[in-house]
Amino acid sequence: MQDQLKLQRAALADFGLFAFRCDDVDELLHRATELVSEALDVPLVKVLEHWPDRGEMLIRAGVNWQPGVVGHETFGDDVRSPGGYALRCDEPVVSPDLDVENRFEMPEVLRRHGVRSMVNVVIAGEGPAYGVLEVDAQQPRGFTEDDVAFLRSYANLLAAAIERVRVHEELRRSAREQGILARELGHRVRNLLSLVRALASRTSAQGRTAEEFRTAFIDRLQALSTAESLVFESNRERTDPLVLAEEVLAPHRQEDAGSISIEGSSVDLSARQARMFGLALHELATNAAKYGALSVAGGKVSLGWDLEAQKGARKRLSMTWQESDGPEITPPQLKGFGTRLLEDVVARELNGEAKLAYRAQGLNYTLSFTVDG
Repeated sequence: MQDQLKLQRAALADFGLFAFRCDDVDELLHRATELVSEALDVPLVKVLEHWPDRGEMLIRAGVNWQPGVVGHETFGDDVRSPGGYALRCDEPVVSPDLDVENRFEMPEVLRRHGVRSMVNVVIAGEGPAYGVLEVDAQQPRGFTEDDVAFLRSYANLLAAAIERVRVHEELRRSAREQGILARELGHRVRNLLSLVRALASRTSAQGRTAEEFRTAFIDRLQALSTAESLVFESNRERTDPLVLAEEVLAPHRQEDAGSISIEGSSVDLSARQARMFGLALHELATNAAKYGALSVAGGKVSLGWDLEAQKGARKRLSMTWQESDGPEITPPQLKGFGTRLLEDVVARELNGEAKLAYRAQGLNYTLSFTVDG
């Protein structure tokens, strides 16, 4: 008896030291079952991980089980299975002789391994129980109170070790995400500053008062801000162009909601693509309000886009802005920044194609680009 207690105390000490150094749950669980097997002189030991959403427990780790058992076999988590009984009752379950056990149904995998007696203890920490630690003997065995007390202490230590590994992994994941976020934020800020500089240098001041220049410049910055805000509000750092179009064009639809029709498929645009898409819509709407269809009563704008499948999982977005029932328009003699932005800057930033057409029925603008995966 004294030798058995020494083995059990040594197992607790060895596992405590191992758990302090180990950062992998699978290694932790496997070593736990090895030490329990040695301390109790029982060949078959396993850890059952509870999956409450499935109503099952998976044999996550174990020693001396046949190939294909660990990581694959599952038991129910209700009172009809030994582990489920322990989990539901939240107390150790001791079965010294399964031939006379009538509290639950015996899983087939245990019969296949010749299991004749067992002890189940709950692996419970501060939160929901992780699962069950089970010892399976291949002969009837009268497990003592000391055996059960050892297993309960061991299961409590195991629960704390699992929680420590989980917390450390969460901290590492959070640190990785923070690093990625910081790099992405820096990249985004650099891109935004470059675009702001371009807007400032190319927004023409010729023929404008300082106030007119300021208004034109701030309006373009506001369009960028709208797109950027929608991206940041999304937990997935992606933006639906349908939501973006509604937001950017809302000021131009206040007096007549039917003046601009919007129709397009939902898709996720990256931050860079949403930024340029929103800027293009702002420029088109501003021009239409000054010179095109939105400058007169009854003028209409139709905005729409389609998605075309490409090789792999990528898609190509093809957008059309068509004005109608507005004043007669003619191509400008000189290209201003707004025209260059729509035809050149947006297309270049999106690695796509853009075209402005001054048609008799109204301005037509087409834009197509491959959506970032």
